[in-house]
Amino acid sequence: MRKVALIIIACLMALNVQAQEQKKHLKFIGIELNGTIADFQTKLLAKGLTVSPLSKQQPTGMRVFDGTFSGEDAQIVVWYNPRTKEVYRAKAIISRYGKNLAEQLQRNMERKLDAKYGTGYKQSEEMEDDHLQKFMQHSYMVENGTIDLFIVSTGYSSQSEFFLHVDYKDMINFKKNTQEEMDDL
Repeated sequence: MRKVALIIIACLMALNVQAQEQKKHLKFIGIELNGTIADFQTKLLAKGLTVSPLSKQQPTGMRVFDGTFSGEDAQIVVWYNPRTKEVYRAKAIISRYGKNLAEQLQRNMERKLDAKYGTGYKQSEEMEDDHLQKFMQHSYMVENGTIDLFIVSTGYSSQSEFFLHVDYKDMINFKKNTQEEMDDL
């Protein structure tokens, strides 16, 4: 009887591990945040994005693209593990001049995210950036990762340039990358 119980427990643990491995990755622009940066870049280029000249100025583990995100001109930043080359995070950054226009863009993007992911796992809070500008920040804690929506400014004036960030972190690969960084310590 004891052997049967141990076999059942072992089978359940194996199924649990297999189920965790089969979880889907978070998608960014319709592409799973998974695989190598070379594969991810190929998929972004196929969608019409281009590698930004700013990419050469970034540290290893980051790549910058120019293109569109949800119908808006955007800069796309992709993070990957420098050793494994595995992608774990991607962010769209959209520029607006004037706080009102940036907040309007954020509300529109928030409505789109609410429609796609629902509001059940959404958390919102007020934040203040380095230039003392106050904004709302929204985080969507979805099954396979997190999506953060926030604005930062470039100055103290409400007519400064503002940047809306739509930041996607894949849970599986983000944890792998964090664990690898911790192993270095």
